[in-house]
Amino acid sequence: MRSNTLILMAEKAQREQRRLTLKRVSDETGISYYTLNAIAHDTIKEYPRAALSSLCGYFGCGIGELLTLVDIEGGE
Repeated sequence: MRSNTLILMAEKAQREQRRLTLKRVSDETGISYYTLNAIAHDTIKEYPRAALSSLCGYFGCGIGELLTLVDIEGGE
């Protein structure tokens, strides 16, 4: 599983012409910074359903845009 959180943040920042940081997204979504950072950098072991739902709503995307399934052996 690979997270596209940082890409979605950059796209949203460009659309809205403002700077987005993980801290700001954490504050605006209510997701803890620790959890958001782990999701964004692919270090999380289990994805909290509420966090995924909040991120999809925040970015206006579906789960398939937020997370991408990758083949461990082939890289993708």
